[in-house]
Amino acid sequence: MKNLKYIFIVFFLLLGFACEDVLDLQPTDVVAETNFWQSSTDAEAGLVAVYDALRTNLSGGGVRSVFSWERWGAFDFFTQMGIIRNGGINSLVRGGGQGAVWRDFGRAWGLHYSGLVRANDFLINIDPIPFPDENRKDHAIGEARFLRAMYSYAITMMWGDVPYFDDVPTLEDVGPDKVSQAEIIEEIKSDLAIALDLLPDVPDDIGRAGKGAAHMLRLKVALFEEDWQTARDQAEAVRDLGMYALHPNYADIFTLENENNSEVIFDVQSIADSDIEPAGTMESMYSGRFSSNRGLSWMAPGLWLVDKYERIDDNPSYVQEDPRITDTIYQYFEGRDPRMDANIIRPGAHFIGIGNQDFLYPFVPNYTHSRTGLHSRKYVITGDNSRDGDDQSPLNFIIFRYADALLHLAEASAQLSGSGSDQTAIDILNQIRLRASDQLPQYDVASFASVEELLTAIYDERIRELAMEGWLYWDFKRWGLIEERDGFGILGVKQSGDNPVEFDTTPDEDPMQWISGKDELFPIPQTEVDLTGMRQNPGW
Repeated sequence: MKNLKYIFIVFFLLLGFACEDVLDLQPTDVVAETNFWQSSTDAEAGLVAVYDALRTNLSGGGVRSVFSWERWGAFDFFTQMGIIRNGGINSLVRGGGQGAVWRDFGRAWGLHYSGLVRANDFLINIDPIPFPDENRKDHAIGEARFLRAMYSYAITMMWGDVPYFDDVPTLEDVGPDKVSQAEIIEEIKSDLAIALDLLPDVPDDIGRAGKGAAHMLRLKVALFEEDWQTARDQAEAVRDLGMYALHPNYADIFTLENENNSEVIFDVQSIADSDIEPAGTMESMYSGRFSSNRGLSWMAPGLWLVDKYERIDDNPSYVQEDPRITDTIYQYFEGRDPRMDANIIRPGAHFIGIGNQDFLYPFVPNYTHSRTGLHSRKYVITGDNSRDGDDQSPLNFIIFRYADALLHLAEASAQLSGSGSDQTAIDILNQIRLRASDQLPQYDVASFASVEELLTAIYDERIRELAMEGWLYWDFKRWGLIEERDGFGILGVKQSGDNPVEFDTTPDEDPMQWISGKDELFPIPQTEVDLTGMRQNPGW
């Protein structure tokens, strides 16, 4: 992490799980565990290794679809908002395929469990180790508790009932037994209660967790449980820390120049071309071949997402720079909530890409890489800084940010009041919208006839604000919107050669599906089922 010096420790035995890409049980170039855990320096190095599992940092190729915390944004493409250019994921959201044998599920399973067990190892060994500053020791324990809760949350949200460990297991501990999701949630809440007692308001270094991060995860857990009072309390606690503020310009939140800005509560830090720390792998999923990252065009937003951005100018002005982009196309995209252009590269938009070329979209290299004819702008660095490869991005991935907390506060407040005129929720909606544009209409207490109308406005605002950041998939499941993907076809635009840009009138893919009783959970990797005899999730 940028200020959190990265020391790679691979002494962890890390489970007997079957994903050989994750494990190296016979390291020859690292300190033995029997000689470790002797000093505060050892402890700090061990804690950094717990942080390390936040990222997709696996050896070997083919790790592009591993759902690490650094790749959390990919989850949003299990919804109606777009398509991932990956056959395995597309098969999953369209009701086909053998998800249980998809190797990247095994890798994701191994990665999150590695973080969990590394946290256990740290917490088991930390007590007798003297620290020059006992406050720092308390903070480190709080960080480990928070991180263990993070990995546990990811595991149980993806797979439900799963094995759970609060120690460092051996092969003899591997078996068919699962712990219920409800029990795991209680373990998470217990860890977060301790973390909140020990963590400082201001993290000890950039990249470390502070109280704000722990409040955010506790907030997510409360929302999952529909515990609206706790959700409101946790969101207010984030606000009352007084450390965070909406960044003045929405588009700048996700740029290299504005990393660690006032809105960021917790993120995964990255440095490109560094011997200290591996670079980020996330940007390549969002960017296209025309960017300096020479990305993979994985994240392809569709017109469903475009239509969520309100039209604020019915007669927008524009310059038709290429006759292949017709007035009909310009008039569809122009004049909308500016967050659309901050998030999506669409026909008529400019992008400074590889070689510092100013591209007029869609006339860019490998345009057809996008399955919707649109590209993500969020999390894509502009300009040419000589990066090329899946793991060569210096851009941090933001896990928790302040706008997310505020919109959750609005939702919890509306749920508790049961009123469409809830002033707290309305004020927050107006605050978020004003930051986006002073031309977006503001709401008042007469804007919503019922709490259902107010909640719909909150949901839509979250979609506009948080698109492609990963949390909307889980929101859609809470809100009952994920089922609407059943039979849904993603639409976009298309263009080739000298032909004009056209709206795509047929979905790029087969219609999406939602199979109740199956799709609520992901399949447990078949390798784990075969190894341990544990029960597979329903429908898989």
